[in-house]
Amino acid sequence: MKLIVYNVRDDEIPFVEKWGRDHQIEVTTTTTTLNTETAAEAAGFDGVSCLQTIPYSKELFAALQRLGIHYLALRNVGTDNIDIQAAKANNVQITNVPAYSPESIAEFAVMMALYLSRKVGYMQQQLQEQHEFHFSPAFMGRLISEQTVGVIGTGRIGRHAIQLFRGLGANVIAYDKYPQKVAGGAFKYVDHLEDIFKQSDIISLHMPATADNFHLFDHEVFEEMKPNAILINTARGTIVNTNDLIFALESGEIAAAGIDTLEDESIDLQDSRSTKKITDADLIKLSMMPNVILTPHSAFHTTESVKNMVNISLNNLKTMAEGGKPADLVD
Repeated sequence: MKLIVYNVRDDEIPFVEKWGRDHQIEVTTTTTTLNTETAAEAAGFDGVSCLQTIPYSKELFAALQRLGIHYLALRNVGTDNIDIQAAKANNVQITNVPAYSPESIAEFAVMMALYLSRKVGYMQQQLQEQHEFHFSPAFMGRLISEQTVGVIGTGRIGRHAIQLFRGLGANVIAYDKYPQKVAGGAFKYVDHLEDIFKQSDIISLHMPATADNFHLFDHEVFEEMKPNAILINTARGTIVNTNDLIFALESGEIAAAGIDTLEDESIDLQDSRSTKKITDADLIKLSMMPNVILTPHSAFHTTESVKNMVNISLNNLKTMAEGGKPADLVD
């Protein structure tokens, strides 16, 4: 058996190599992004592992079919960038990693909420732009315990975020299209998203991207939110209309935003070896705002996450190549 790992980062390589040694399987790594041109690198391999948020197109699956490759194991959760029907039509089975470390993303969301609630960005701006370093009444923040946190999406990540926010004393409300039983009064579900928009001081997003929630957060929603509200997005960039978010932040419709996922994420954003400078006007504008914390899709990035993403992905490939049915099959 031979496997190939696309889009490999330096931090993943030790885990890939260890997995290969432990299972006595040949695993080749490449930094290449998987697309119709680079699929040829997979010729002669039994399966492909990949990590990218750019599209997996029908043309790509046709190319994999021609190469005789029928197994694609993602190292991430999201499948909104995959043409599932094209994969099926070309007899390519797909797996994902539905839970590599919910704690990692949940902790990052809470970190962003703390950073923005305590106005650390304004302190950094004073130091970096004005070259001053002193106390200011303008830096007065708010305790998490005096705020209502609205969590949208109560899967593994959302539930862990709720646990952490509750640990800090927050009043937590939540919305999910498919609500679960709530034990111990940790939070309460609301019936409508509008309740989250209107009642929350902090809104933390933890749902997948779907056609129904494309640009869910737009100008109308920002107008419904509290003027002191903080939006945290560690889910998917398409859920938030970037232009409307910028207007809401500049006009005072909302107070702050923590943004780890962006619309139209480029290959360069995912390339840890890239040295290209930022040219996107929206990114530049957001990066200069003291009421914004902007990170390059890094909420997941802990040693535990990387290890699990690699191991679960390669385990899934091994199972499929041996004729088995992995638990993480995407249908």
